[in-house]
Amino acid sequence: MHETDGTREDTGQIRALWAEMARGWAAGDAALFAANFTPDCDFTTVSGDKPAGRDGIEAGHAALFDGPYAGTVLGARVVAVRFLGPGLATVEAESTVSAPDGKPLTTTHALAVVERTPERRWLIRAFHNMIPAPRTARRTREEESDAQPAPDDATARPTLRHLAIVARDPEQLARLYSSVFAMELFHRDPDGSCFLSDGHLSLALIKHRLDGDTPVGMNHFGFHITDTAAVSEALTAAGTPKPAERFTDRPFAEYRAMDPEGNWFDLSEHGFGGPRPPAGPAGRG
Repeated sequence: MHETDGTREDTGQIRALWAEMARGWAAGDAALFAANFTPDCDFTTVSGDKPAGRDGIEAGHAALFDGPYAGTVLGARVVAVRFLGPGLATVEAESTVSAPDGKPLTTTHALAVVERTPERRWLIRAFHNMIPAPRTARRTREEESDAQPAPDDATARPTLRHLAIVARDPEQLARLYSSVFAMELFHRDPDGSCFLSDGHLSLALIKHRLDGDTPVGMNHFGFHITDTAAVSEALTAAGTPKPAERFTDRPFAEYRAMDPEGNWFDLSEHGFGGPRPPAGPAGRG
């Protein structure tokens, strides 16, 4: 663990936040889980949802504990703590959710910002949860460049590399796209969301929540770009809202933007993950 400008006591209290989250999860106690976050915490789920502060985190996890994650156990491990200054630090943590029989369901990686309150208590101020790329898909920089074609260097033209659809039955759609179009399923969420790729474009089939407001159908798309600052400047000059940073890592995008019609799209310099394209006439390999 890398530690600077922080005491052992500070580090211990920060690590205890993740232990308390695991305890709240095991007990199915959403209030105990959410108590580790500031009231206005900026929280982003693996699906890109942003519950409103501590109350939203509690409500969202109460639904999980009563639904798809009922009876599950959270194993959390703090990987690194970096103190940015007095009372402020970043934390990297890995978590695994396991079924009641001990079978691992999903593993996530989180980047968090923690702060010390005036009462000398450490709380999580910002938290971004993400699903790391499968180990079998992790490659060298050269291989990744081959598998994730960058935008045309001559024109720096952005390329469409990601689509996300909210579906009632992601598994049914995944079987269709896998069998007919030879897309490869490279990740499945415990709630049934499926992530596929043809080696060039990633397709997220997000499980629809019956009690949610998000409609079924196209949700957002994503561009692979070479210069975030230049694209952001061009978008704001065209009259769109300034793209917002998502504080995430592959296979999720770094920025979320919106066009004048209200359509969401992602901007990513690193690409959207997924396996290589299939070999043969239809692929580039």
